[in-house]
Amino acid sequence: MRRVAVREDADPAQDSFLDVVTNIVGILIILVMVIGARVQSLSLSSEAVASPAMTATVEELTSLAQEATSVEHELAELETQMATLAAAANGASMGRMQLAEALAALKVEREVRRAAVDEETALSAQQRAEIATLKEAIADAEEEAKTLAFDEAETEEILAYPTPIGRTVNGDEMHFQLQGGNIAYIPLQELFGMARNRAQRHTGSISQLTNHIESVGPTQGFALDYVIETQVDRARGQILVRSREWVVRPQQRSLGEPLEVAMVEGSAFRRKLSRITPATTVTLWCYPDSFEAFREVRAELYRLGIAAAGRPLPDGAPIGGSADGTKSVAQ
Repeated sequence: MRRVAVREDADPAQDSFLDVVTNIVGILIILVMVIGARVQSLSLSSEAVASPAMTATVEELTSLAQEATSVEHELAELETQMATLAAAANGASMGRMQLAEALAALKVEREVRRAAVDEETALSAQQRAEIATLKEAIADAEEEAKTLAFDEAETEEILAYPTPIGRTVNGDEMHFQLQGGNIAYIPLQELFGMARNRAQRHTGSISQLTNHIESVGPTQGFALDYVIETQVDRARGQILVRSREWVVRPQQRSLGEPLEVAMVEGSAFRRKLSRITPATTVTLWCYPDSFEAFREVRAELYRLGIAAAGRPLPDGAPIGGSADGTKSVAQ
């Protein structure tokens, strides 16, 4: 008869129950075998006569044998279930081990992150210290710059003109524009002549001519916009026509010639200066980007004995004037 193997890791109560069941089944099997041997000996004896009691006994033994077989099958199933439970317990143990390993890995990762945070904190503190050092260095540099600002400045030669007192220009004027390092002749007298010719050719009424904006040009790169004003001289019986306001418009950004070219003999600037009379004043309309050029041109005009007047202009401001405006001042 097969005995049920006892697992060392099984529960003690289960072992006792299995032992009891095994002993009962063993006793039943032994009884069946003994009775079977007796029944076989009785069947072999020619003198034995089968009785109803014997037949009932045999049937009972056969039933017990079947029950014993059934109990043995149940024991085998119980053993299988126990093996399944043991495997499940083993799996749970493995799960606990894996969980413990995962927990240990998490602890290690936490320590690594904590170390990284500590390193970042130390780096941040170092950077703050470096920033503070840089701020101190900047403050020291600013203090040094302030100190140097009060140092003795370099000596710069300043041109002194013998006639520093200016005079109002009442005679002829020749106008030039200084912009972008270029010097360009402004044909203002020519444009005014064109405007006078247009007014003389006017065939309408005087009211149509007054406060009307006219334009002439362009000529030599400039055009003229002007507002006409009429005045009646009753004593003389005349009607005077004049421009109340005027603006000169350059037709392009870069007009004229560079200053280094204009100072050379034979340049357009030199040819214009050659036609100047002693009573003519050169008026220089200068933008902020050409103040250095203005000083050089003025010095050259002084060397040539030509009176010069300056008209500084802000960026974008047009060259213009009005009947109520101021006249140029020459030196």
